[in-house]
Amino acid sequence: MARLLLALFCLLALPAAAETPREARTRAAEAERQAAEARERRAAAEAEAERLAEARVAGAARVQATERELLATARRAEAARAAEAAARAEAEALTRRIAPLLPVLARVATQPAPLLLAAPLPPEEVALGLAAMRAMVREAQTLAEALREAEARAVREAAEALRERARLRLAEAAAREAAAALDAQLEAARGRAAQYGAAERAAAARAEEAMARARSLEEALARLEQEEARARTARRPARGRAPPAPETGPAPTPAVLAAGPPPVVGEVVRGFMSPGEGGPARGVTLVAAPGARVVAPCAGLVAFAAPFRSYGRLVILECAPGQHLVLGGLERLDVEAGQRLRAGEPLGVLGQGPRPTLYVEWRRGGEPVDPRPLLRM
Repeated sequence: MARLLLALFCLLALPAAAETPREARTRAAEAERQAAEARERRAAAEAEAERLAEARVAGAARVQATERELLATARRAEAARAAEAAARAEAEALTRRIAPLLPVLARVATQPAPLLLAAPLPPEEVALGLAAMRAMVREAQTLAEALREAEARAVREAAEALRERARLRLAEAAAREAAAALDAQLEAARGRAAQYGAAERAAAARAEEAMARARSLEEALARLEQEEARARTARRPARGRAPPAPETGPAPTPAVLAAGPPPVVGEVVRGFMSPGEGGPARGVTLVAAPGARVVAPCAGLVAFAAPFRSYGRLVILECAPGQHLVLGGLERLDVEAGQRLRAGEPLGVLGQGPRPTLYVEWRRGGEPVDPRPLLRM
């Protein structure tokens, strides 16, 4: 019995039968199939992300186009309203000039001679009076003709103002529709932070922490550049590995990076290095319509996206190594730190005040440079 148990134990202790070549090939084929499916899923996800990014760029472009058309239509409507008001004011002024003369001129125009002949005046004074009356009649006729023209022009300008107001309503509706469509795209893309790489999320978190400790935008950008330099150092290959191929060509400049649209539909109200209470401006300030959409004028990484000091909601884009674009004054943010953007993707919207402003600062190697080439202004 003991020998039987010992034999059974030895049988159980023997290793499993070796895998046959056919089974090994089957298992390898299955692993390859699963890997191929994973690659396909990843490629499909990347293609879908690219498609959605293109859709957001196109949607933001439509919003800015409608905002541009809305601004132009509003200006035309205002010009038509002002022209109508000017024509009516001119007609009212002519009416006031003519009104006191109308009773006398109406009688003089029909029977000028009896009025003068009835007066005990010398013949030469009667002749002068007749000439003066004829001049008054001609002047009244001229004023009456000018009045008719002013009234006709007022009618035309009123009709044009009415048409422009109708166009303005259509432009407003188109702008609302485009903005709603873009907001729907952005809402569908909420929670995309999980798609970012772990390294990018960690770098964004460190950047936000560094920005939170900064007392000024100048210090914040310096801290941000230090964090990015530290991250680039951490990504360098270990000793013994081949270094990456060196980059060729000159460093990107604002003109090279200006591949996207202007950040907002507006106009510059304070230029680069213009004097002010706090010293020369290190960026430019643009005024835009209430609720105007702000987009990325360059492709890059969102290094920071949160409220900051007196700048309101602030976005910092790293468009190239050592090159940062600062956009401040947003009311709403549509991006998150760590997100990679294409040029033209929406960043957020301005406030609903009467004249909301967007502050834009361009930093290259830590130094402020004129951002207008990048902004195509």
